[in-house]
Amino acid sequence: MYCTRKVTDDLIWVGADDRRLACFEGVYGVPDGVSYNSYVMLDEKTAIFDTVDKAVYQTYFENVAHALGGRRPDYLVISHMEPDHAYTIEALLLRYPELKLVCNSKIETMLKNFFRGVDFTDRLHIVKEGDVLELGRHKISFVMAPMVHWPEVMMSYDSTDGILFSADAFGTFGALNGRLFADETDFFAENVDEARRYYTNIVGKYGAQVQAVLKKAAGLELNYVCPLHGFVWRSHFGDFLEKYLKWSSYTPEENGVMIAYASVYGHTENTVNILACKLVERGLKVKVYDTSVTPASYIVSDAFRYSHLVFASTTYNAGIFVTMENLVHDIVNHNLQGRKIAVLENGSWAATSGKLMKDQLSKLRGTEFIGETISLKSDVTEAQLAELDALADAIAADIRPVLPVFEAPAEPIGQALEVDNGAFNKFSYGVEILTTNVGGKDYGCVINTAGQVAAGDPKKITISVIKKNNTCDMVAKAGKFNISILTEDAPYSLFQHFGFQSGRDVDKFADFSDLDRMTNGIAYVTKYTNAVLSCEIVDVVDVETQVLYVANVVEAKVLSAAPSCTYGYYHAHIKPKKNPAPAQGEGYVCKVCGYFHEGSEMPDDFVCPLCKHGKEDFEHIVPEVKQPVKGYVCTVCDHFVECDGELPDDYVCPICNHGKEAFEPAVR
Repeated sequence: MYCTRKVTDDLIWVGADDRRLACFEGVYGVPDGVSYNSYVMLDEKTAIFDTVDKAVYQTYFENVAHALGGRRPDYLVISHMEPDHAYTIEALLLRYPELKLVCNSKIETMLKNFFRGVDFTDRLHIVKEGDVLELGRHKISFVMAPMVHWPEVMMSYDSTDGILFSADAFGTFGALNGRLFADETDFFAENVDEARRYYTNIVGKYGAQVQAVLKKAAGLELNYVCPLHGFVWRSHFGDFLEKYLKWSSYTPEENGVMIAYASVYGHTENTVNILACKLVERGLKVKVYDTSVTPASYIVSDAFRYSHLVFASTTYNAGIFVTMENLVHDIVNHNLQGRKIAVLENGSWAATSGKLMKDQLSKLRGTEFIGETISLKSDVTEAQLAELDALADAIAADIRPVLPVFEAPAEPIGQALEVDNGAFNKFSYGVEILTTNVGGKDYGCVINTAGQVAAGDPKKITISVIKKNNTCDMVAKAGKFNISILTEDAPYSLFQHFGFQSGRDVDKFADFSDLDRMTNGIAYVTKYTNAVLSCEIVDVVDVETQVLYVANVVEAKVLSAAPSCTYGYYHAHIKPKKNPAPAQGEGYVCKVCGYFHEGSEMPDDFVCPLCKHGKEDFEHIVPEVKQPVKGYVCTVCDHFVECDGELPDDYVCPICNHGKEAFEPAVR
């Protein structure tokens, strides 16, 4: 018996759950099963989007037949040739020999490799990036997504209803259990861990490729996202997209410590427990895994999640203990980047595991090791408790860069440099570019929070920066920054360059020429700037979503007499007016980037997950109440036809070809 669900009036999910699968791809445990998603679109022409694994073969064909309602499918759109999605292609062709296969040239090659007994002559419709397949009302375009996570992958986009068929992207481990849509479950409480485990282990190596596809999709109007595994998204997709942006850029989701250990007789485990206690006592979030108990896929997932990692292993046959060796190999193979790592080794007579782990982990781009390797001989000694304290202190000091403890310089250099008091006359509730420099690399973002708080000697200003901003972390690490005060003639492109992209993803200064440097070595913007101030941080205040920095002004100069750009002026005269994105219901739309937040209420501290603007930049949208329309609905395919009287006796449904007798009165 069939089991299907409607995604839209024209799109039907025809996939199936598999709860008997023990290991996805033969390696990743799936205790909650997995779903294989396929979709049927009904229009003047019909299209099936991908097939399923052999495990749900029978159910699938019953679902497809029911969805088609007696019609013959015109197209099979193939996004991905992995057999869990492509296995039933040959059987589908046997049932529907007239079926055209829509694919790209790489898929064509793989088709002929997987199905050597099939003659594909005149059966293929080859597409490339940007091509459009017209089904009638629906127009399907194609987005190539190579190495997400096979080279042939492509996504399909229905511009009519704003549906993205995303292949393996945005998938989740776990059977659907009747819940097709992500909003039918508490996704971020119940399912996000399995979504992260799915992404990091299946796609995690290909962050750059995922980022490239996300940029392609950025301009698409997305009302539905239909992946090949897991839930369909029709609301709150921006929240899930934010996760993908972090995962694919290898940006930690949380400041915290993930500890993985391998212990044969318990001494290494005991040492790890001591370290975990010390970290928690310092207010840190800690997650601990025994590599002999927890499958590597879960540990890899949390390695992507947390900012700091600790690997502790006994030495085994002069090497790394087996389960730890496998884990380290797995993490390196998944291309994890930008983590702070500490290492602990044990060896009763010749400890070598620490060096060997470091040799492997140093292959990860952007890896920094914290502290010296702690080396045990069988068990931790009283003297080594101090080493564990030192390591815990080092991790704690590094893990909270947004709340560092700064000491004012004993001899402030501000007295030795010129401070032009005219620079302070340029402040209003203005817009500025904040810049800093860490390790020889420049960072910067747009802020509108700078202001003078003290006119003494040295003069003081405050700035506040959104915690999520990369520049916030960099300012904290540097302990100093510059403020470039912008003028009214600043173009919108300047705000886009420094305000609408993250330094985690791009180097904002690589091709930017309108720069010079102050005495502190930090860059400032020379064009469209009337003053610049160099500052040294003396105090930090946590203000929930932002960090407030109090700083001494050590150098300042006026660059021009042009009037300062106020925040009000920016909104009135510089920022383009943007039509709000179409809403699915009542909610709030970001006037900067178009992100839609569903609901009648918005928290005061809400920050746009795409452009990082606050509540003040959102417009409340209340959709017009749709007036009921009288008509008739087809009891076979649910097609609705508006009609204020009687249907003609010879009326035929344009979808399923049933006559008037299949229709009943309805109001929509």
